[in-house]
Amino acid sequence: MAVADLTPPAGARAEARPGLPVLWDSRATDHALGAASVLGVLALWEVLGRTGVLDAQVFPAASTVLSELWFLLGTGGYWADLWATLSSALTGLGLVLAIGTVAALLIGLIRFVESSTWIVVEFLKPIPPIALIPLGLLLWGPSPTMKVTLITFGALWPFLTQMVYGIRQTNNVALDMAASYRLGRWLTTTRIVVPTLLPYALTGLRISASIAVIVSVVTELIGGASGVGQTIAVAQVNNALPTMYAYVLTAGLLGVGINLVFQGLEKPLLFWHPSQRGGTDS
Repeated sequence: MAVADLTPPAGARAEARPGLPVLWDSRATDHALGAASVLGVLALWEVLGRTGVLDAQVFPAASTVLSELWFLLGTGGYWADLWATLSSALTGLGLVLAIGTVAALLIGLIRFVESSTWIVVEFLKPIPPIALIPLGLLLWGPSPTMKVTLITFGALWPFLTQMVYGIRQTNNVALDMAASYRLGRWLTTTRIVVPTLLPYALTGLRISASIAVIVSVVTELIGGASGVGQTIAVAQVNNALPTMYAYVLTAGLLGVGINLVFQGLEKPLLFWHPSQRGGTDS
């Protein structure tokens, strides 16, 4: 008699399993625990700031920073900075999607391309895009073009790597069966190739999106391009610490927002994947 596999699929949430007691419902508590953690950190920050454990000249109290953030939400300059950062990250991510998809198909499907490019890819991957800021400034100055170029360079490699790996994971048996049944290129692509590639593509895009935001903010901070990072640097120079920390929180919230967007995309696009299914197959 076969024994049921009680190991949850990779990425799946904790669910009830036959014969095992349910200690808590993770779906019901995830958001509550996350909110409680945020409130706990803010409360600790506030207490340490008010009691003098943290130097107020360096770390203003959480309430002061949140009050400044609330004020900035009503100003046009804040939203202009946020859009400058976000638009550069999204433009770079779009270029990553286009370039990475074509490059991955060529590398994954054509042996000659893989053999002739792997040294170049392995050489370029470890280079941090921040190290190329001086070159970018020489070529384009502190402009959106400089930001988008460095964002594309830094965010390309996770997506490209995931796509190539996904192409290699395509089930050859399934492809041979599709050929034997003469399904044609369209059905083979939509029913076999795309479902195999999609989880890898979304994972790569999720990682690349986070890198895109980081590179966008850092190029503004160091390179002087307009956006959230530039305002952080200006506020620090002018000793406007509440404004500086408010923009730092904005950068963090931007990353959280992008992560939530990708979580929302995964549910409808990967509804068939084990990571999104509630239970296990019997």
